[in-house]
Amino acid sequence: MDWNDWQSILRWRALEEGDPDGAILSEERRRQATARTRGGLTSDGVNGEPISSREISFLHKRTQWLEREVVGWSGSLVRVMERLVTVQGRWSWALAGWGIALVAGYFLSGLGQQAEFNLLALPLVGVLLWNAVIMVLSLVWELLPAPRAGGGSRFMEWLAQVVSPVGHDSPAEGETLTGLTVDQRFGLLANAPAMERLQRRLRAWMHLAAALLALGSIIGLYARGWSHEYRAVWESTLLSDSGAQKFFGTLFGPASSALKLQLPLEALPAMHRTGGVTQAPALALPWIHLYAGTLFLLIMLPRFGLAGLAVWRARQILQKRVRSLGWRSYLKRTLRSVEGGQEVIHVLIHATDATPMHREVWARGVRERFGAMIEPEMIQVPLGDEDDFTAAWKPAGSKTVMIFNLATTPEQEVQRRFVQDVKQVLFRQHREAELIVLLDATSIGNRWSPDKLASREKLWTDMLQGEADEIIVAARRA
Repeated sequence: MDWNDWQSILRWRALEEGDPDGAILSEERRRQATARTRGGLTSDGVNGEPISSREISFLHKRTQWLEREVVGWSGSLVRVMERLVTVQGRWSWALAGWGIALVAGYFLSGLGQQAEFNLLALPLVGVLLWNAVIMVLSLVWELLPAPRAGGGSRFMEWLAQVVSPVGHDSPAEGETLTGLTVDQRFGLLANAPAMERLQRRLRAWMHLAAALLALGSIIGLYARGWSHEYRAVWESTLLSDSGAQKFFGTLFGPASSALKLQLPLEALPAMHRTGGVTQAPALALPWIHLYAGTLFLLIMLPRFGLAGLAVWRARQILQKRVRSLGWRSYLKRTLRSVEGGQEVIHVLIHATDATPMHREVWARGVRERFGAMIEPEMIQVPLGDEDDFTAAWKPAGSKTVMIFNLATTPEQEVQRRFVQDVKQVLFRQHREAELIVLLDATSIGNRWSPDKLASREKLWTDMLQGEADEIIVAARRA
């Protein structure tokens, strides 16, 4: 998939996570999209990060279904989706920069040239040295391991704000994801990989600009040679005749060998201008061919190669970034919305007052854990009736949830023994059973300090360690 496909997936994910009540996109539409595209994928098959190719295929198909069947159905939905745009570069800026590089290269080739073609007056040597340093640094930079997500520089963040048509507000430092708007959630999900992509594509654009600068110089050499009869000479305070032969032999040797160009080193002593006099100026065309060939071979080709490497690395890093954006919980929640199919799960409530509000919260938690189509059957177990209950209890299925009040001080002889007895009955009737313990802290609210809450949670988890497949703490959301 390309970046546009991933951006569409991130847009729909941000919409669903920023609209938990289904005000913009209804729960029915979400379930319908999942049911039509999951192709047998289940929440139990979603194990970790990064996500697999099969899971990526499901996300892509689901997004395509939503784009095809839902967009246009609601005006508010269309307006929200149109706002979700990541930071991105502008092709007009890239084209303008490439044009400037081409023109600059054309005029640079004429520096120091009048009627004579001074081999050392051309800026070729400086351009080659500068390009060699930049290309080595670029190659090392491209092959370095990618920085961790969110590790972009302040310069790149500023640049992204300059070139981006739409800005996104980020949550304040320390703010959790709870209560984020759709725009803020999309910004957190999409802007970090988009920033990385922009940074690497900018490097590719700069490599292309350098190649075009060299191309402009080549064009300038031949354009001026068309209307002027240049004679080639050279003059230098530092080089002797033999030194010049070694220098130009080394400089033009690769182009001469690779492109089969004539390299008249024997003519160099006569081309040496000293005291304002040149013994025998040479025809400039062979040297123009050598300069053009050197620019093509040592600048243009490597720069095109580095541009391709930068684009390839940008795609590779982007795939890695977006595949590691915490998809596990999103995928499980999405798939569980269509799972459960009238399956009944017993929810054993131990010594806790089960008000209608509590039952609603617990039922929602069970459905989020096992599937939206699950039918949780609440069963009250008063304190002291544990033995009688387990003696007569017949599990409805292979999954059972036990609820305890976290504020209660646990006892080995009561709560742990009750869990062991329930587990024994459950596993006796279902070989592949699953027992979940939920520690309910909603009644505590904000009355307990975080330290006291953590201490009580540890007391419970230590006591029940190894008895339940999973222990979940349900606290009231702020």
